[in-house]
Amino acid sequence: MSGHGGVLALFRAHGPLTRAQVVELSGLSRATATHRLEGLVRSGLIHAREDDRTTGGRPAGVFDLAETRGALLVADIGSSHARYGIADLTGRVLTALDEDIAIDDGPDVVLAGVARAFEQLEAEATSPVLGVAIGVPGPVDQRTGRLVSPPTMRGWDGADVAARLGPLVNAPIVVDKDANLVALGVHRALRTDAVPGADDLLVVKVGMGIGAGIISRGSVLHGARGGAGDLGHIPHDDGPRCRCGQRGCAEASAGAWAIAARLRELGHPVRTSADVVALATNGDRDATSALRAAGRRIGDVVVEAVGVLNPAMVVVGGDLAESGDLLVDGVRERVFERSHPLATTDLSVIASPLGADAGLLGAAQMAADAALAPERVDALVDA
Repeated sequence: MSGHGGVLALFRAHGPLTRAQVVELSGLSRATATHRLEGLVRSGLIHAREDDRTTGGRPAGVFDLAETRGALLVADIGSSHARYGIADLTGRVLTALDEDIAIDDGPDVVLAGVARAFEQLEAEATSPVLGVAIGVPGPVDQRTGRLVSPPTMRGWDGADVAARLGPLVNAPIVVDKDANLVALGVHRALRTDAVPGADDLLVVKVGMGIGAGIISRGSVLHGARGGAGDLGHIPHDDGPRCRCGQRGCAEASAGAWAIAARLRELGHPVRTSADVVALATNGDRDATSALRAAGRRIGDVVVEAVGVLNPAMVVVGGDLAESGDLLVDGVRERVFERSHPLATTDLSVIASPLGADAGLLGAAQMAADAALAPERVDALVDA
């Protein structure tokens, strides 16, 4: 907490602060806190509030994060769709672009699209890019930054996304599983709203595939090689063959790719998760029945995770969750029907409050964490 970066972290966590509040929260002496604030103001990372500016001398007494001091490039890459955006330092997404993709086209094709989008967004930015975060639909080993045997991403094993895109930007690049980005975005939103239990979440992302992000004591859990939260590929019975090669995975019956395949057999021209949701929203019985059944099947694996993790909340997000209660009610039904009473005491099962923007918002938070890491802030101030 002694450096400039530690003081800046207080503004990210608490919002606008007076000099006295910085002293209280940091434990620094008033003289040292004032010195840190002056350095942060001088570097443009914080500013005096408009109604508290002085005409000269030391900075005014109320400060806030200067959200326009830098920009963040973010990407949420799914199996069939990608969203790209640029955000300010608070994590607010300012501009977003959408693109239909096929993840099985491989890293060369998909990352070329990311590069084009980032070049377009950076050209529109009014401040330098300080951080980048990218979500991908597969596990990422946080020790190496490489994808690890993603079961549904042909040609991506060992891909180093940050290294491929590094020459485009002079900023740290963070790459993580898409469900972890969603979990981080939901966590920060709930924490900002002071929702009880926000630090212990199981966030289930249901789109073409099924995954989960785990927040424990306020931090994302990755596991040994980035595979924590892979609920979609827990075999349950000798059911349909999954695209990963196993039988009985939840994804093989409740993932959007599997639901879309069954609906096509019934004569519906659907391909993506958005197509499935649109069909259900229009009241089609086949689609609504499929989503209710999917919710219950997802609930079966969520029950196992709830028993192991004992979260305070289960949050259901992703494209299929845009169907509303059709999916979430099925998950909730199974969890409270089959979980041990200890695990469900005070447990909430809710739809994501962030909707389709959860991935980008989580990526923005992850990029801000990298851009404003204490050691980088200290370097910016020193420069």
